[in-house]
Amino acid sequence: MGFDRKKERGEREEKAPSPRTSAPQSTDAALLSGNRQVGQPSLLAVQRTAGNAVAAARVQRVTEEERKKADARRERWAKRDLKRGGTQPATSFTTHQTPFGPYNERPGRGGAPYISSNKDQYPGTQGDDRYVREEGNEFTGLIPTLDADHFPHLVEALKGGQLSEEDIDKLSDEQCRAAAMLIGIASAEAVREPGAIKHIRSALRRQANPEHEAPEFLNDFPQARIGGAQHEKRVRAGKARRSTPEVETILEASSSSDESMSSS
Repeated sequence: MGFDRKKERGEREEKAPSPRTSAPQSTDAALLSGNRQVGQPSLLAVQRTAGNAVAAARVQRVTEEERKKADARRERWAKRDLKRGGTQPATSFTTHQTPFGPYNERPGRGGAPYISSNKDQYPGTQGDDRYVREEGNEFTGLIPTLDADHFPHLVEALKGGQLSEEDIDKLSDEQCRAAAMLIGIASAEAVREPGAIKHIRSALRRQANPEHEAPEFLNDFPQARIGGAQHEKRVRAGKARRSTPEVETILEASSSSDESMSSS
C-alpha cells in the first residue's frame, strides 16, 4: 500500500512535525526516574553535574555471558539472511512504495543502495538522510522527526504488516517521508551487513519509549553511526566489543526467528 503525496497536500501539508527529541542537551534533558537505564546523552548530562563516579553508578552493565549471547544471536540472524539469499544490492534507479509513501534507491558505493526521496514525492517537506544529527544544541534527523507512538507502526511496516489509513493519517508529510526513508535505509543496511534488519527493528522498538532519546538509537544500532558500516565485522574479528545498549537491543529482539526462521 502506498500513497500519492501530491494528492494529500490539504491541511496536512501545513502541519509542522513536532520532533520528539529535539530538546537541548542540558541537565533538564537528564531527568532520571527510578532505576531507568541511562542513555549516553543523559549520562553526559549527569557527568557534568555529579561527576563520573555518580554517573557510572547509574549505569547497569551487561554481563559477559549476556554479551556472548548477543554475539551468538546476531551471528544467527546473519546466517539466516544469507541462507534466504540475503538482501540484493541495487542495480538501477528504482522507486519503491511503502505504507508511508515512496523512496528511491540507486546503486551506491560498496554495493549497498543509496536511498533518497524528494519534494516532488513529498511536497512542502525538507527531508533528511541521516538517522540523527546534532545541529547547535538540538537533535534533528529521521529518528527525531517521528514521535514515540509512530515507531510501532514503522516496525510493523518493516515486517511487511498492513497499516490502516488511520494510522498513516496521524503522521505529517515530513513524518511520512522520514518513515519511508527509514524503511529504505533498513534494506540498505541489510545489504551492508546480513541480519541488520532484525537488529534495526529492535532498535526502533526501543524508540517507542518516550523516555528513550533519539540519539540513543546510535548506541542501540552502532551500524547507523557515521563510519559505523564496519562495526559488525570488527566485532566478529575481535577488534570491537558491543556496548551495553547494543547488547540489550539484540537481546530484546523477538526470539521466534532464532528457532523457527520466521520474520518476526
